[in-house]
Amino acid sequence: MRLQTFSNLILKGSLRVPLRVALIVPFIFQLSVAVGLTAYFSLRNGQKAVNEVAAQLRSEVTARIHQHISDYMETPQLVTQINADAARSGNLNLQNSLRLERHFWRQMQLFKSLSPIAFGSEQGEIHSVDRLDDGSLVIRVINQSTGGNYHTYTADSQGNRGRLVQVNTTFDPRTRPWYIKAVKGNKPTWTEIYPYFSSSGLAISATRPFYNDAGTLLGVTNATLSLSELGDFLDGLKIGRTGQMFIVERSGNLVASSTAEQPFILNQEGGKQKRERLAAIASRNPVTRLTAQYLKERFGNFNNIRHSQQLDFEIEGKQQFAQVTPFTDSYGLEWVIVVVVPEADFMEHIEANTRTTILLCLAALIFATVMGVLTSQYITRPIAHLISASQEIANGKLDQTVKVNGINELEVLAQAYNQMAHQLQTSFTALEKANEELELRVEQRTAELQERTFQLKQSLNFEATLKRITDRVRDNLDEAQILQNVVQELASVLAAECCAAALYDIEQKTLVINYEYAQPHWPSTQGSKIELDELSGVHQSLLEGQCLQFCQLAPKFGRPHAAILACPVFDDQGILADIWLFQRPNYNYSELEIRLLQQVANQCAIAIRQARLYQAAQAQVEELKSLHQLKDDFLSTVSHELRTPISNIKLAIRMLKLAPSPERHKQYLDILEAECAREANLIDDLLDLQRLEANRYPVFVESIVLQDYIPSIIKPFLSRTQERQQVFNVDLQPDILPIMSSPDSLGRLLAELLNNACKYTPSNGEIRFNIKQDIDLYNPQHTASTTSFEVSNQAEIPTTEIPHIFDKFYRVPNADPWKQGGTGLGLTLVKKLVEQLRGEIRVESGEGWTSFTILLGNTEVINDS
Repeated sequence: MRLQTFSNLILKGSLRVPLRVALIVPFIFQLSVAVGLTAYFSLRNGQKAVNEVAAQLRSEVTARIHQHISDYMETPQLVTQINADAARSGNLNLQNSLRLERHFWRQMQLFKSLSPIAFGSEQGEIHSVDRLDDGSLVIRVINQSTGGNYHTYTADSQGNRGRLVQVNTTFDPRTRPWYIKAVKGNKPTWTEIYPYFSSSGLAISATRPFYNDAGTLLGVTNATLSLSELGDFLDGLKIGRTGQMFIVERSGNLVASSTAEQPFILNQEGGKQKRERLAAIASRNPVTRLTAQYLKERFGNFNNIRHSQQLDFEIEGKQQFAQVTPFTDSYGLEWVIVVVVPEADFMEHIEANTRTTILLCLAALIFATVMGVLTSQYITRPIAHLISASQEIANGKLDQTVKVNGINELEVLAQAYNQMAHQLQTSFTALEKANEELELRVEQRTAELQERTFQLKQSLNFEATLKRITDRVRDNLDEAQILQNVVQELASVLAAECCAAALYDIEQKTLVINYEYAQPHWPSTQGSKIELDELSGVHQSLLEGQCLQFCQLAPKFGRPHAAILACPVFDDQGILADIWLFQRPNYNYSELEIRLLQQVANQCAIAIRQARLYQAAQAQVEELKSLHQLKDDFLSTVSHELRTPISNIKLAIRMLKLAPSPERHKQYLDILEAECAREANLIDDLLDLQRLEANRYPVFVESIVLQDYIPSIIKPFLSRTQERQQVFNVDLQPDILPIMSSPDSLGRLLAELLNNACKYTPSNGEIRFNIKQDIDLYNPQHTASTTSFEVSNQAEIPTTEIPHIFDKFYRVPNADPWKQGGTGLGLTLVKKLVEQLRGEIRVESGEGWTSFTILLGNTEVINDS
């Protein structure tokens, strides 16, 4: 408004100012406003972006911490439940000390985060396996064998007691916090966080009581979890440059922190160091301490934090972003997760960029000011000379000569003044000539103005077309619709004879004209396939991202003689398509048309890549849905297979209580034994399958003499086949050479195949077991061979079922003539064992026979001769 008023005053003549000032002041004022607005919006947009990024980052980090704690804290509760269920079902004998200790030792091998796993009885006995700071395992025991004292033994590689390393005469498990809390709560729960005596950090125990059928307390099992890993996990997370995370209890005591600070303090008491819990508001770390004080002032205490919140506060005058999220579980655990990020971590680069922008704007302002001053001097100096000469002519002095260099208009004006002074007699002729020249120049300028107006209208039209095409393809995820819209719009706006879009198939080395929009007289080539080699130099230039304009002198690919404009559609991942425009042969494409086609091609590339990414994302979503369905089916099957034996056991126990005769009593006991074995086998199979899939299944390779080894494998099946009146034939040649393999793995998979053959072969059916070797006779000392183990039986598997027989829990329908049932894990384990032995398994079924063949390729053969 001020600039407009200033200009109006100058035009009306009410304000007299020098020309130099009139040229410089408005220009500097505009630049000043632009610099100020640029700096203001830069800082404002940067602040807004920081707030959004900080909020999203806090939420993501908090979610990761929450998920990690859930997974980490689930392990000890799961272990105590497994031990309690095993003891309650009888699979774990609490009176068998060695077996109980080996059981805990195996669990400590599987769960590296636990230390220790223990069982304490009401009689004051305890069996536990503990992990020392150096990672070694020890066995701690109180029972009759230790005379009531607390003995600590080393553990060997099998989980058995080693040498006695420590004796304690005052330890009583019934006085420990985990035992007392479990008995008092009468349910699975957590202990308070406490310093564990065998490690240097804090620990928390998952504890669970269990009772016999009469409701009598048998004891308490617990699994202790070190909390130092939570601190390591938090320390490994990075949020911003100096962001911090910590976890507190509802009482305000620290659980873990991303800093190097320990969540406890050491005090000397009685000549010994005692670890005491550290409150967050007493932390030596200023961020942790001041954040805890702020939360306490805001909420009163940590018990009032019941839902996740994002907060902003200041520490020493510096803005901080924080998020507090409660963490609870079904066993009574209640913590609060706190994430704190200084605003300066995000604003540092933005403020630096803002300062740079302001400095550049100021430099531009100074430079523009200097250039304005110099320009105004350059313009006003010859004008001043002209004014002086005009005043002299007005005073009657016609012999004035003015010399001006550099500015064309001022030179013409000076020449006119010189001619007026020196050739006053011929002024009318000069004026007529000047008028003619002026008219000619006006006509030229008018023609130029019309041409520029036309170009401007055309440019605006093309800009509107580009915006319309961009709007139509930007949110369109259909690749076909994108190309159709582009072709139709370009052909319509540019009035082209034909517009076509061709998609590349790099693997097939072809270019397919997928979409075309043409005038009625133009021959259609849509759907045509062009070999890339036929395009020669044109194709090479398009692949390099060049937009080409050329003339097709002879008909080609079914198209007539035409002027062609071709533009590639490509992005940073490669070329996607070409857009071709066809006009009459003498047509010359303008720069605006070429630029429009290039910009449309860029938008088209973005839209096509976006559509393909969307299709890929949809495919991944479908794949994730399929994986979730497989997981649900797997869990359903496992739960069914685990519950069925338990249901049968419960029924057998109920019938035992009502058994009227010893025969029935024995029958129900047999059922109990069979179902217990079925449950144990299923668990063993699941554990073995897990170890195989995790590559943690032990394999010990040694020389196997097949003539001695095979009889021990087939012995259990001889009596079984005789009872079922099955024919069992074994073909083992006496010249079979020893092989190097794992006896346990090979025996298990052969036994599983023979067991399946017996299970699915009807009475009077035949079972064959053949062993063959393919030996290199030219090198008898040490050679490579292929040993095949083939198990065949008279039973046929439908062709549609063969692809699924190695799936977990899959059983061929109506194929069990002896009604023995099964879990469907046998063949899955067989396949995993064969893969571990680096072998191959083949299945063939037809004409009433089914054959499983195991090939152990590149097996080292030992020639004893």
